[in-house]
Amino acid sequence: MSIELSFADGKLSIDIPDGVEVDEFAPIRVDKLLTFEQFRTEFQDSGGGKFLGEKPPLVVVNDAYRNTPTVTILGWLERIDRQLLDEAPCIIATGAHDAPTETQLQKVFGPFLERIRERLTIHDANNYDAMVKLGIDDKGGDVWLNKVAAEYQRLLLISSVEPHYFAGFTGGRKSLFPGLSDLATTERNHNLANSMLAAPLKLKGNPVVEHLDGLMQFMDPSHLFGLQAVLDATGEIAALFCGQLEDAFSRATSRAEEIFAHEIDEQYDIVICELLPPLDKNLYQVQKALENCHEAVRNGGAIILVSACEEGVGSEHFVKLAESWDRSRNEPSDGRWLFGSHKLSRVNAHSQRIEVYLHSTLPETTARRVFYEPLDFVKKFLYLRSDQRELHRLAVVHDAGNMVLKT
Repeated sequence: MSIELSFADGKLSIDIPDGVEVDEFAPIRVDKLLTFEQFRTEFQDSGGGKFLGEKPPLVVVNDAYRNTPTVTILGWLERIDRQLLDEAPCIIATGAHDAPTETQLQKVFGPFLERIRERLTIHDANNYDAMVKLGIDDKGGDVWLNKVAAEYQRLLLISSVEPHYFAGFTGGRKSLFPGLSDLATTERNHNLANSMLAAPLKLKGNPVVEHLDGLMQFMDPSHLFGLQAVLDATGEIAALFCGQLEDAFSRATSRAEEIFAHEIDEQYDIVICELLPPLDKNLYQVQKALENCHEAVRNGGAIILVSACEEGVGSEHFVKLAESWDRSRNEPSDGRWLFGSHKLSRVNAHSQRIEVYLHSTLPETTARRVFYEPLDFVKKFLYLRSDQRELHRLAVVHDAGNMVLKT
């Protein structure tokens, strides 16, 4: 048999050796997608109409690195309130990402871009002049938030909820922290991901989540109204939960786990992970598939990450950190845990238990610099393992940047 994976702008077809047991996993495709009428009922029943009020709220949206159906949701909101998109200010929660390009702005806002452009703010995690200090977190660090969000009484937060490789799930409070906060606060939070207790689907006992919970003490929950979408395998809206942010987020995580997670009975010799856009664009995003699926690989087995990475590494920062990384002790040589260190410590830790391969368009030296072993010929690798009697069970995970295999 053969399997077909998305790769770059085309397809990658891989023949599977005879006699190998193959299981394929993918997010669920729902039979009935959410309709506008269902959204309107959910929105109004959860107090959305009252929250909009006479003065429009600040609308908080994700950047283009998430598949949040922002255009659809904005269109539905306009059908409920015709004045909203002509009056409401809007801010993009970029977190630590660079400002979006014009092409990315078009992806986020579609036909609504010109209508909101003059009222649009793009967050910059390094611009402290555009932020206000909220207080001090439990790590002893100052916490800053974008002035626009801090000074506005009501925030309408539009996001999507999928498994997140160290924060449990995307969405919810992540629109604020790190979405609209300062880089130093984000660094403190992300450094907690060096703990292997931080994992996808995990909201209890997760140090990253616990820190986020602490940051939310600076926000008045009555000022935060969430529109939390859950997509299906086709990228369409399967469900959309509205209400006070934490409640809407909590309900969305349950539905997201139903769609994006699968429990396995037995581990596999090899797991092949397909990354889809936009998570296949650079090396920085590849780790999400590794974290989502590593539990499904037996000790000494292999995971193969298939991602074109046509935009390169995505961040030179973590690549530079790797130059002085002590792999034997799995820590920075100088003892300074900086932003992006989790990108190294976790991959290095996983590679002590399983073999971690990357099939991409990147130069081999680039992949190896951050602890991935490049793999040019996936088919040849599989046949070799089969001949060596090291491949009996194989899993293929589609959309592995979102799909989680759990044991």
